[in-house]
Amino acid sequence: MTFYRANLCVALLLAAALFSGCKDKDAIKVYRVSKGERESLAPQTSEPARGGMGALPPMAAPGAPSARPSQVTGTAPANWEAQPLTPMRQASFLVKGDDGATADISLVALAGTAGGVLDNVNRWLSQLGQPAITAEQLANTAQHVGSAFGDVTVVDLAGLPEGADAAKDGRIVAGIASGEGKTYFFKMRGNAALVESQKDGFIRWIGTVRASESAPSHP
Repeated sequence: MTFYRANLCVALLLAAALFSGCKDKDAIKVYRVSKGERESLAPQTSEPARGGMGALPPMAAPGAPSARPSQVTGTAPANWEAQPLTPMRQASFLVKGDDGATADISLVALAGTAGGVLDNVNRWLSQLGQPAITAEQLANTAQHVGSAFGDVTVVDLAGLPEGADAAKDGRIVAGIASGEGKTYFFKMRGNAALVESQKDGFIRWIGTVRASESAPSHP
């Protein structure tokens, strides 16, 4: 009887050991992951691509200016307010005076002779409601200013067109220069008294204007 009980205990212990081993073995699971699967499990970043096909272009900051770059540089008086450029204007400013007086300043560059000095001066006189002048009259009244674009013929014209606002019109001070196949028009038009007060600064500004180094050679 004692021998039988001893054998029974040994059998029970063996059975318990085998059951425990099988349970632990079932708890261990082995996975084989291919190289491609390991790469797809790599952490993803939210930072956009910085180059190459499919990369997003940089976004402009809200309110960033989108005006085209100028092809000229120059030193304008401190009270001139820079204005957005246009396909025609290489420089653009607005100056303000008392009682709502204003004057508009611009620089326009055109190919070729653009009609010549006399024809353009008579065009400006027409804008002011004034009669045309002769070449002799122009020669007697114009002054000449040196610039990076060559000699500038400067005229000072007065007149208020019918129905015009005297706060914004009444006088034109303008200069014309030709060089390198282009004609440059410097023009200030506005209230007569305000234009008079800005005339010296306008002429000094003409002398500072030159082609920008970053401007394309064939615009």
